[in-house]
Amino acid sequence: MNAMRTPSLIFFLAFGLLTSTFVNGADSQSKTGQPTTASQATLERAKASATKTMQACMKWVQMNVFEFEECVDEQMRLPKQAKAERLGVSYMGFVGALSAQRFGSQGSQLLAWKYAKEFKKIQKQLGLKDSDLCLIVSGDCEVRMALAAQILKGSKPKPLTEAELSGVHKH
Repeated sequence: MNAMRTPSLIFFLAFGLLTSTFVNGADSQSKTGQPTTASQATLERAKASATKTMQACMKWVQMNVFEFEECVDEQMRLPKQAKAERLGVSYMGFVGALSAQRFGSQGSQLLAWKYAKEFKKIQKQLGLKDSDLCLIVSGDCEVRMALAAQILKGSKPKPLTEAELSGVHKH
């Protein structure tokens, strides 16, 4: 008789978990770890905005970090930039700044801090998890999130001095 109760108990527990996933899925992710329909739409808009920013601005990452910043900031100022679109732009700005750091570009540390601060603020406002952002830009998202946390733990990097700026093209 106990053998018969165990499968039915497992069934009711599993049914209860499935039901609570659908009923209580008001946050950015369901209990299964997948984004809800509302957050999925937000992430798709953020991804489209990040792609547009990448196409417009990434050419500057290796050549001139200040031009890159100007381009990303211009994308942030475009009319009708809702939070989802601003998330995509600022997250791509952060990804680009990390790339510039790998090239040793002067000013890239401050830029990484600036865009990490911005995308984290918007992410919090939208109620999204770090894992949600992995859907916006391909690559090693876990490393990016760890770097963002590390960057934001520290103090704001100092802007470049005039001496450091000499020889660096800035508009």
